[in-house]
Formats: sequence, C-alpha cells, structure tokens
Amino acid sequence: MRNLFTEDEIVVCTYIARFGRENLTEDDVVRIKSRSLSSIKMKVQNIAAMLDEAGVDTSDQVSKLTGLPTGQTGRKTNWDVVKQYVILPKDEHRRRCNDILSD
Repeated sequence: MRNLFTEDEIVVCTYIARFGRENLTEDDVVRIKSRSLSSIKMKVQNIAAMLDEAGVDTSDQVSKLTGLPTGQTGRKTNWDVVKQYVILPKDEHRRRCNDILSD
C-alpha cells in the first residue's frame, strides 16, 4: 500500500518550495508523520517543479525535480492542494504551517 502524503505535509512542503528553508525545513515535515527525510526532500522538489511550470515563484534554495527530461512537464500530484497555497501571502502560509506543526 502506498504511503500517500497528507494535506498537512503538502502544505508545509509547499511553503519550503515557495519560500526556502529560512523558517521551516524538511526536518519539520518529518515530525508530522515520521516520513523519511529523503522522501520529503523529493516531494518539495516535485512541488517546486509544479510551481515553476505554473509560473509561480519558487525559492532558489530548492532544486526542481520532475523526473522527466528537460522540456517535458511533470505530473501534477497533489496539485489540488498545492494550488490553494500559491497565492497565500508568506506570513499567512507560515502561520498555517506553524498551526500544523504545533498539533
């Protein structure tokens, strides 16, 4: 059975992809469901690639990983969640992440 990312994990990964690791890191995401750090790092990179394809600014601290040759577009896994956060201001998005991490 696949261990799918939860919405909470996706929200925090999206923050890292958009704004970098100054306030939150992949280690913070590990605390949500004890998922492996390498899996979370790949998720952040996938989200960064999706955001980039959608014309949304991403952090220079995060490399983009599509798993596809240059020029081809990647899968939009969890785009339904990610797209809700692309227009959220940084402070509001961080507040949502802090709420998730404090539960």
